[in-house]
Amino acid sequence: MSSHVAPGPVDFEAAFLASPAPLLILDTSLVIGDVNPAYAAATWRERDELIGRHVFDAFPDNPHDPHADGVANLGASLQRALRERVSDTMPVQKYDIPCKRSATGFREKYWSPVNSPVLGRDGEVTGLVHHVEDVTDVHVRLRRVHEAHEQTDTPTAHRAQAQHRFARYLAHAEKDRRRLQHLEAETEQLRQALTSRAVIDQAIGIVGAERRCAPDDAFHILVGISQRTNVKLRDVAAALVGRAAAERTGPLLPDVR
Repeated sequence: MSSHVAPGPVDFEAAFLASPAPLLILDTSLVIGDVNPAYAAATWRERDELIGRHVFDAFPDNPHDPHADGVANLGASLQRALRERVSDTMPVQKYDIPCKRSATGFREKYWSPVNSPVLGRDGEVTGLVHHVEDVTDVHVRLRRVHEAHEQTDTPTAHRAQAQHRFARYLAHAEKDRRRLQHLEAETEQLRQALTSRAVIDQAIGIVGAERRCAPDDAFHILVGISQRTNVKLRDVAAALVGRAAAERTGPLLPDVR
């Protein structure tokens, strides 16, 4: 008897909530469907006050900044991700966020955003994952290096001070770059998982309806097929959903009971 134990369903919601990457889920109308705690902490907002709001109602441009272009640039990036169905990585963007503790009601912030589509079985976009990293500290360090160049009168002291600050900046920047790469990879894995989950859930529903069984039993039927055929579970589910979309002439699954 095999000692192999079939894996249970992956709890994607738990992975989303536990991720250290600040993540926001949007529908195709740019209404916020969910945010994880890392995103709420990065933007000083409560999860419940964001869900159900249009992203630009929740995060408008700073009315005190005549050069604010966060809404326009983020909006263009989100539309590219929707239209082209590929991830869109934005340049560092100044995008101040509402802050009750600030005298102006907004706090200056710089972000590194990536917007990725979540695709359904038919290839259509069903939503978007908005991933941001707060790079305000990096931007401030770089600005201080520039100010050292501008404000120091003695050329020798100027060069020594600027080189020291720039070396420290580079050390911090490299650390931030490695962390950002790690979080971007994690975010892409989660985005792919969310896309796979939608297909697997459809397949579970199809099997459950055909076999008249509970979702857990339907899932284990799919797992059994995956193990016997050595085909990934998401590919088994995708094939089943694809066949269900065509005209049905008989049972979709062989009798494995």
